[in-house]
Amino acid sequence: MDTFPLTPDFEISKEYVDPAIGVTFENGVEQIRPRWSRPKLLFRISFSGMSKTEKLTLESFYILHRYTPFIFRYEDFNYIVRFNKPIEIKQTAPELFNATAELIEFWGVSL
Repeated sequence: MDTFPLTPDFEISKEYVDPAIGVTFENGVEQIRPRWSRPKLLFRISFSGMSKTEKLTLESFYILHRYTPFIFRYEDFNYIVRFNKPIEIKQTAPELFNATAELIEFWGVSL
């Protein structure tokens, strides 16, 4: 399994995704349960001041892995993730770029 290619010198936010399923019965009683056995992790990654080479690395990795899981290393732990939505890239200067990516934990595959 491939590993996310860029080093962690960028901004990362980590969020727990924990949806619930709820039903309200005719008598007004509400029943709620978690959709999954545990929350999934969602990582939002922001890159600023990327070189053209780094931008091309990110773009080619996204094209190869947009629907397949890969390894993302964060806080000394390897997470199996996939892209949650397409990456966004902005050119800020002739040779500088900013980018954002959203990764979500992927279950069903082990390292």
